[in-house]
Amino acid sequence: MQTLVFLADNQGQTVTREQFFDSVWKGLVVNEEALSRAISLLRTALEDNAHAPNYIQTIPGVGYRLIANVALGEKRSPTVATLEEKRRNSIAVLPFMNFSEDPANEYFSDGITEEILNVLAQINRFKVVGRTSSFAFKDRNKDLRKIGKALNVSHVLEGSVRKAGNQVRITAQLISTDDGYHLWSKTFDRELGDIFAVQDEIAAAISNSLKSELLGAEQARQTNGGTNNAEAYQAYLMGMHYRNRGALRETVRHAADAFQRAIDLDPGYSKAYAGLAFTWNDLVWNGYESQENGLRQMNLAASKAIELAPGLADGHLALGLSLQMDYQKQRSAENAINRAMDLNPGNTTVLIEYSRIHCNLGNHEASIVAARKALELDPVSVYANHWLGHVLYFSRQYEEAIATFRQALKLDSHYPKPHYFISLCHFWMDDPLQALEEIQHEPLTWMRLTASVSILHELGRIDEAAACFRALIEVESEDECSVQQAGIYAQQGEIDLAMKWLGRAYELGDPGLTQLKINPFFDPLKSDTRFEELMVKVGFAE
Repeated sequence: MQTLVFLADNQGQTVTREQFFDSVWKGLVVNEEALSRAISLLRTALEDNAHAPNYIQTIPGVGYRLIANVALGEKRSPTVATLEEKRRNSIAVLPFMNFSEDPANEYFSDGITEEILNVLAQINRFKVVGRTSSFAFKDRNKDLRKIGKALNVSHVLEGSVRKAGNQVRITAQLISTDDGYHLWSKTFDRELGDIFAVQDEIAAAISNSLKSELLGAEQARQTNGGTNNAEAYQAYLMGMHYRNRGALRETVRHAADAFQRAIDLDPGYSKAYAGLAFTWNDLVWNGYESQENGLRQMNLAASKAIELAPGLADGHLALGLSLQMDYQKQRSAENAINRAMDLNPGNTTVLIEYSRIHCNLGNHEASIVAARKALELDPVSVYANHWLGHVLYFSRQYEEAIATFRQALKLDSHYPKPHYFISLCHFWMDDPLQALEEIQHEPLTWMRLTASVSILHELGRIDEAAACFRALIEVESEDECSVQQAGIYAQQGEIDLAMKWLGRAYELGDPGLTQLKINPFFDPLKSDTRFEELMVKVGFAE
């Protein structure tokens, strides 16, 4: 709060970091991370974007400037007022119940729920809880007050779907979580081909109830990227259903087949092309498809989605993901993902991928703000918690990163990677014994072995470190872990060997180089001219 007040007192003027420390912390010894953290929290509360600020502008190398016109009242600050407004216009779309005679139609009711959620997320000034958190309450007794408190929302939308042949009945009701009052309810009896109109009508009714600004109808249709083909729509929902079920090979293949069927039925279905692109991404990341073919197919599908509906965020996001896998195309990926962010800043997936690309590029402030926003929208998502910990780790905010990873583990004690990152946080905080204890909880993968080598070496247990190194090579092969080897050698002071393996990683096109700029393991190399030259070749240096 003091940070905001100080900015407001100097509205329109650049406030240096030194001025912040002198006025806000009043002589206390703090580092620059304290100021960055305070600014990050303010931007999250104000829904501000460091990339395109409406409130707080970063003056590189100097400080910050409040660019919005504000007036401080006696009782309420702009932050408090903004937070109150955000909660008034906050909503969770709970999974609609499947009232069809066939239980297999649950994919359809779940898909309708997600589609309505996505439409609402595009309405200005709406806070719409992400899918993971909303669906956490599926098939559970619903105490709306508890849901409102858990998700920090003032309203929920719930309903049901009954599908019989080409006929669909959708009931929806908007309810206040504070008092259980029904603000609006309606039943829609339509043919399947009119489903998009129903989704837009529900969104308009909710918007009117909450007095928010709805997207113009023309823009909404452009953004929709939908279809009037009922069969294609059902195939698309089936693709979404399989994508949400997990990453098993058969499941991902079923998703790809469903999206392709939707495209075959309607070649102008932009959202189906975007869904197919995301599925190709899943295939590559899980090792079910070669990177060369997978990225080619992903690019084709994403580009087609954009061609058919330039205002659809999904197409730009999918294109950004495909470009992001190539360490030499990070700037192009940034442009595509920034465009997706412009089109749909309330979507959690967009926020996380925006956070990811800016993290890789070293834009830590923008990355953290987006990650916090994603977590705000999806508070019970283990991945959103993990991701915030991830970006805090790479911004060297180790203590907060540990706390965030611990929260992810509370949500899912078996979730992979938190122990790895917690261990490394302790390692960089000069606590190798705690780091060693933590890494024992991580499954025996290349991550555990890589961390163990450096930790054991730091503890002087050289023989054990060497044994872990040999095990790493056996698990991955020398070429497959070229980036990991480079990091290990860098930490041991073997700069020439580190650069040798980074050069090999460059020759192989190792995707690990996407973190070349931010990985703490490479910090000892940053004064080496060879590393600077590699940064230029990879595209991380101007």
